Amino acid sequence: MTIDRTEVDGKVVLRVAGRMDAENAVLFERECESCLTDGVRALVIDLTDLKYVSSMGLRSFVMIGQKLKEKGGDFRICCLTGLVRQVFEITRLNQVLPLHDSLESALVGG
Repeated sequence: MTIDRTEVDGKVVLRVAGRMDAENAVLFERECESCLTDGVRALVIDLTDLKYVSSMGLRSFVMIGQKLKEKGGDFRICCLTGLVRQVFEITRLNQVLPLHDSLESALVGG
């Protein structure tokens, strides 16, 4: 799994690629925690190139979303495809976490 961090319009975008499983979900959490430590309050997770997510990965999304919400921040996920989108729908996380079809709508939308 790789994570690229960029800043767009005052929001940090994390582009996650590969497979997020029990082993590397911790890497995602650390990167998000680093953003929070740096004072980031608007985080967009771009999953265009994420091919697989395990239950530990899902837990990481929920946990980071809750932490940002507690700090008055904004957490958005965009560009889910294939199996990853199916997993979010089956687990109904698509009803809990704000999902967007494109990076543009995640950066703008509410």
